[in-house]
Amino acid sequence: MLYPISEPIPDSVKDRFGYIDHRGSVAIRPSYSACSHFFEGKASVIDETGETGFIDGKGRLMIPHQFRGLGRFHNGLCLIGGGYINHLGDWVIQPMFLAASAFSEGRAMASTDGENFGFIDFTGSFVIPPRFRPCTPFSEGLAAACLDDCWGFIDRAGKLEIPTVFEGPTPKRFRDGIAGVRIDGRWGFIDRSGSFVIKPEYEEIKSFSEGCACVKQNGKWGMIDTDGRLVLACQFDELGGLNAGMAPAKTDGKAGFLSASGKWLIEPKFDRCLSFFGDLAAVKLGKTYSYIQRDGQTVWTSQPGAQIQYPPQPFFI
Repeated sequence: MLYPISEPIPDSVKDRFGYIDHRGSVAIRPSYSACSHFFEGKASVIDETGETGFIDGKGRLMIPHQFRGLGRFHNGLCLIGGGYINHLGDWVIQPMFLAASAFSEGRAMASTDGENFGFIDFTGSFVIPPRFRPCTPFSEGLAAACLDDCWGFIDRAGKLEIPTVFEGPTPKRFRDGIAGVRIDGRWGFIDRSGSFVIKPEYEEIKSFSEGCACVKQNGKWGMIDTDGRLVLACQFDELGGLNAGMAPAKTDGKAGFLSASGKWLIEPKFDRCLSFFGDLAAVKLGKTYSYIQRDGQTVWTSQPGAQIQYPPQPFFI
């Protein structure tokens, strides 16, 4: 796996972007205006003209620079420029959408006007008419959808399975049969019938990951299990989801990584920690950022002022 790095351009506010391997060795020298992480063997890169192409892990250009914006492949397709391409760079669905998502469970959220959202199939045709404002990708057979500023959940046929009684912002996706929703200004978790299984008492929440979800009370973050039991007290200024048993956390101005039991696995000595992606995580200290391994060892450090490289978010949050 390769990881994006940045290198400040002298006398400029811009950076050049390239890649290192998991050992910290430069695998593709910084030469791009922007780049993404690798997915399905390819990464999108932007050249000096502002156009996007796709390279392989050796830096070879596999799809010519002809698109706009960064994209990533998922199940053989890449959403870019309002349409979907395959690994050859051919349009599978012509660019016709102002907003869209990657495909999930055979459906992709899409909008032609940026206001009214529905779902398309792999032909690009709407199989659920664009009548929502907005909606989220499908997960476990249900998708959150907004009507008249209220949220509910629909099935793959577009039928409303859970009434639109919840508030914004966007509900969390279903995972392990439960989803996070907000009502009366507080967040909790419901099951597929729409009944609360974890009562709404939190200021903020994050999706479940490895059986635990981050929750916020009284301005501090902690962690609960799927039964709603507090497994990590709300005491952190920042807290991320578990990834292979490690969660980024910040307290008293310093960040590190801890376990679900609250044990520091990497001591809090950084200004900021981002989630692990594969073997490495990006951390920031002062004006530089580094990539570290899961044992806390640093494999690469940027020049001062370089742009920190964020890990990709899960496709469906």
